[in-house]
Amino acid sequence: MNEQLPPLEKVSTTQAMPSRRAQSWGAVISIIIIVLMIVGGAFYSWGKRVAETNSIPPSAVEVQ
Repeated sequence: MNEQLPPLEKVSTTQAMPSRRAQSWGAVISIIIIVLMIVGGAFYSWGKRVAETNSIPPSAVEVQ
């Protein structure tokens, strides 16, 4: 069971690293996703607060 593995080929760093252009697009896309998540959370939180302030309090409901 003592198998010898073939030697690993050295990979050039220029092939393993994405280009500067690809890195910048990745950063831009990540920032856009994060900003969209923050804006979505803000709208969710705002909508929840508006729903709480517009609800009728239980003491204001008329009992018949």
